[in-house]
Amino acid sequence: MVKHEFVDFSKNRLIKKVRLIESGCSPIVIEVEYGSDRVRKELLKAEDDQVLTFKNISQVYDVCRDAGIHEADLVQVIPHDEACAGRYLSYDQQAMTLRF
Repeated sequence: MVKHEFVDFSKNRLIKKVRLIESGCSPIVIEVEYGSDRVRKELLKAEDDQVLTFKNISQVYDVCRDAGIHEADLVQVIPHDEACAGRYLSYDQQAMTLRF
């Protein structure tokens, strides 16, 4: 999902959930769950189809606020957890809701 779609989907109330995913010391990425009939998940991307990354939470807040989003789940994935996880890592079960 590109940034302008993020804004349009938000205005049309098609966004179900936003997750801010941070893995270890890596940059933060935004995962968007959206749709009306069929719910999909995608990372927020730039127009050139590159995943947008953010150095800090303030940058993420600005992008979300510009789209009219004021709540998101923060997911911090610890690299040790990834190594010890079973077949699938259920990161969305260990999220903290942020309101901004």
